[in-house]
Amino acid sequence: VADLKEYLSSISHKKESFLAEHYVGELLLDGSGNVIWKPSSDLYPLRSYAMSEGSKSGCLEIFEMPRKNANGDIPFGRYIAGIDPIDADSGSSLFSIKIMDLFVDRIVAEFTGRPRLAEEAYEISLRMLEFYNAVANYEKNLKGLFSYFDKKNALFRLCDTPQILKDMQMTKDMGYGNTSKGTMANAEVNKWGRKLQADWMNTSLEDEDNPGKLKLHTLRSLAYIEECIKWNSDGNFDRVSAAGMLFILREDRYKRTQSAIANKDKEIETLANDKFFNRNFNKPNAMNGKQIH
Repeated sequence: VADLKEYLSSISHKKESFLAEHYVGELLLDGSGNVIWKPSSDLYPLRSYAMSEGSKSGCLEIFEMPRKNANGDIPFGRYIAGIDPIDADSGSSLFSIKIMDLFVDRIVAEFTGRPRLAEEAYEISLRMLEFYNAVANYEKNLKGLFSYFDKKNALFRLCDTPQILKDMQMTKDMGYGNTSKGTMANAEVNKWGRKLQADWMNTSLEDEDNPGKLKLHTLRSLAYIEECIKWNSDGNFDRVSAAGMLFILREDRYKRTQSAIANKDKEIETLANDKFFNRNFNKPNAMNGKQIH
């Protein structure tokens, strides 16, 4: 918390130039149904946790645009998201979605707000996921988001319940239908989600150009930083909840990658020690006396 306070204080001295690097606007559909970006000077992101006056509809704020590969495509799996949804068209709780670039391990976009209708928030999140070719983990305690994505034939944008939760015995059943997606939030899951956020924030950047910097110094959402500083068990912290879903999915992806690497190494080692492999492919070639690789 002390580090976050210091970081937020340092931003306040250059707030205007800091925010000038962000993209503010909305995602629209072109004539072909493709999601396109449109900047807007009439929309305002909710950049303060303590906003109590005015509209709370919010808008999309992009910190880094999606990056494409040499073929002009956004690789599926590079971007993941976390969502704290809403169900009703009225209420004080905010809908929040955060998107992370796993290649650089940074949060690159956020929408937090309370549009007039819950389905407006669902559509914004769906377009964000399509724009970044991302998949999202979400709190499935509320069913509205799943139903909307199902109606839009976009359930593939919602991740299956992370296997790591079952491995850690935080969930008993992966479920079927609308229970097969997302994460059932409870005190234990939420606590772990907050721990993952704190662990990430306290990780060194390992950047030669920024010695001594931590990953928390890559955060661009002022309201999220405020929420992390002010978090307590009695309050409502929607951005922290969305980030909890995000970092649980990030941890699941990390564990899967590590497991795949370990299995690949084991496969190579097993092949190299196989008697048939040694007898036929790891002996001197009768033609030139060299070893075959």
